[in-house]
Amino acid sequence: MKPLVGLRLAILLPFMAASPCWGAIAVTWLEEPITLWTEWTTQYEPLDLNSDGITDYVFAADIGFLGARSDGDNQYLIWPSGGPNIGGDIEPLPEGFEIGPRSGDDSWMEWFGDGIGYDNLITCLSGAGGPGCVGRFADQHAYMGVEFETNDSIHYGWIDLYVGWGGYGQIYGWGYETESGVSVRAGAVAIPEPATTMLFIGGLLTIGCTLRRAIARRV
Repeated sequence: MKPLVGLRLAILLPFMAASPCWGAIAVTWLEEPITLWTEWTTQYEPLDLNSDGITDYVFAADIGFLGARSDGDNQYLIWPSGGPNIGGDIEPLPEGFEIGPRSGDDSWMEWFGDGIGYDNLITCLSGAGGPGCVGRFADQHAYMGVEFETNDSIHYGWIDLYVGWGGYGQIYGWGYETESGVSVRAGAVAIPEPATTMLFIGGLLTIGCTLRRAIARRV
């Protein structure tokens, strides 16, 4: 058995040396996307990202408008519209963008969420030259970066959505890092298959991290 253990360690050592310790990512893909659109009364769509029965975010669709707000102390990444803590356009993030505690350190982006007002995804107004639309998410299929609280711990995640001209949108799914305080890449584990699943990744890395910590304690 000792040679086998040695072989396993030899296989794991390169991963231990070169790879960070990540947790597990929970991903929800919707069999049918949530459509955000209305021609009459305002439509509200609450999202419970971790299925604990508590609403984390609410999307709103009105005539020519799409927006979102947080519930509780949850937040999302925005492009500030002016001074700090007054809201702004929700920022569309490309696939692979790192969402975490330092994402809002950039001068052009910040974490925000007051649990009251809806921040802009797109706003369209009619004029003499036809409808004009504003919003950084306008005509984009991208990710919304989120920071939400569950069981008194902070988790980072993403919401996959499309925002089209005229105030039309669709939500395809979402994902979050199950380990508290750990960053996640936008679209991480984005495997296009319909289902609600808990995808635990990095089995070798998890073992490697454990062994690395054990070795460090012995040295």
